[in-house]
Amino acid sequence: MGFRPAHIKKYFAWVKRRADAYKQDRRFSREYARLCFEFEWSQLGNKPQELIDAKSKAKQEWILAYLEKTCPETIAAYRNMPAPEHMNEPQKEVKLWSMWWQGENEAAPLFRLCIESAKKHMHGDVVVLDKDNYKNYFDIPEYMLRKLAEGKIALQHICDYMVVSILATQGGFFTGATVWCSQDIPDSVLRAPFYTCKAATDRTFFMSRSRWVGYLLAGRKGFPLFTFARDFLEEYWRKVDAAVDYLVLDYIFELAYRNIPCVKAMVDANPDNNPLRNELIAHLSDAYDAEKFKRYTQGDTMFYKLSWKFGAKDTLTADGRVTNYGHMLDEYDIEE
Repeated sequence: MGFRPAHIKKYFAWVKRRADAYKQDRRFSREYARLCFEFEWSQLGNKPQELIDAKSKAKQEWILAYLEKTCPETIAAYRNMPAPEHMNEPQKEVKLWSMWWQGENEAAPLFRLCIESAKKHMHGDVVVLDKDNYKNYFDIPEYMLRKLAEGKIALQHICDYMVVSILATQGGFFTGATVWCSQDIPDSVLRAPFYTCKAATDRTFFMSRSRWVGYLLAGRKGFPLFTFARDFLEEYWRKVDAAVDYLVLDYIFELAYRNIPCVKAMVDANPDNNPLRNELIAHLSDAYDAEKFKRYTQGDTMFYKLSWKFGAKDTLTADGRVTNYGHMLDEYDIEE
């Protein structure tokens, strides 16, 4: 790393963060804490990509084995489940779902931008789930709500449960709170029996291998991927008081992929799509240029993942020009 001040500052920030995380990881096992440490250290030390991926894979396989041991009932119930009848047929009735726990009226400008873009480009019913109206469609087990109140379950993991529950019970098209839609959604996508953003890779850095994303999922009511994930989360949170990984839903999807042949078939059949979905976030504060912005509103990408934490979101440049983000807000008359 050398002795540059920026490197030293980064190192000590990591040490403090990892010390806290190490205590959390040891709740599962010392081995797990070690695997997490080695994975993060390989990244901090700018190790070769092959080594980083190998450390990531070792951690992932430990988590998968832990989940299999912790939730055998759900896995046994779904293993080799036959494909539901009519699973490959397009959806007939489609609602677009999104989510803001506190309620749409309390939503931040970025979410309002994203949900308004969905309303514009779907041309159908859009429902924003919140802490009250989800009860119209499904229940959240009392023990999960209690653990949320006790700080044992993060709100993100309650939202994961809500996503797979609404799709399991209703079907339809779910977009997360930071997904901006730039074009009309074609019927072939909107009504697909299963759809998610995909850019499959052999790299093992992420558990999903970019075969799916949790922030954009769609499919038929009762698709086993969604019912399996819902039931698995119920069993997991009935037994455990902490998430083994922030992206635990990706691991549950992987177990569905490995154990339910029709899930594997549908995931594999979903073509790669939306290749630029992670690009716009880095250019939100660029000066808006109508011609250049067509890159995001025309072509083969219609869904873009934005973020609360990453990507500068200035509405004006230093010399007073409207930025891409400012233009996007203006399009829907949203004030920052």
